[in-house]
Amino acid sequence: MDILGGMTGGGESPFLKFKTGDQQFYVGEEPLQFQYLQLDPATFLSGWGIYYMATGYDFAWDKKFGVPEDRPVSTDPKKEYKRAFSAWVLPQGSSRPLLWQNMSYAETQAFNKILALFWNEKDANADLLPVVKYVGSKKIQVGMGQSSELSFEFAKFAPRSNEFVIPSWYYEDENDNDVKSPNDGLSDLVNKQINDNNDLLTDDDIPF
Repeated sequence: MDILGGMTGGGESPFLKFKTGDQQFYVGEEPLQFQYLQLDPATFLSGWGIYYMATGYDFAWDKKFGVPEDRPVSTDPKKEYKRAFSAWVLPQGSSRPLLWQNMSYAETQAFNKILALFWNEKDANADLLPVVKYVGSKKIQVGMGQSSELSFEFAKFAPRSNEFVIPSWYYEDENDNDVKSPNDGLSDLVNKQINDNNDLLTDDDIPF
């Protein structure tokens, strides 16, 4: 919670989201175009999420990624908590990482598919971060409403970009919610990834 303001980057929204209406990613209310996306698996969280009109988003994170806790009880009889995810990502061309955190059908399905692209290989590439290519989206019918199908392809594992530095306020917020910061104990690894950046080759076609 940013009561005083300024804890989330000087007023700039740190959140990445996808809007089905115009088939577009946004940062806050600003549209964002990108082709490649670098992700930090050490920051991945799974859990439950809901949006209340009066108070906004509420998330309850699992103690272990991918192992669901009991569904929280909603205070709105017309809504229920849905499975949610959280991940820090760095879109191509961005000068700062963004927090991709949602429980929408389109985004949770997309995140699940992204995980499947590299999950079995991540431990063998622990010093690198996965990079995926966003290839587009389309509207689909889900029940009585519309959603989107987002398509990604695996690009490669690459050194952590110098811009991929997660802000300190995130750790403070997570600690307030009694959720262990996913990067606790990983500062040495993160620093090594950044320091080694200039020593590892990258493909000219992939900007990481």
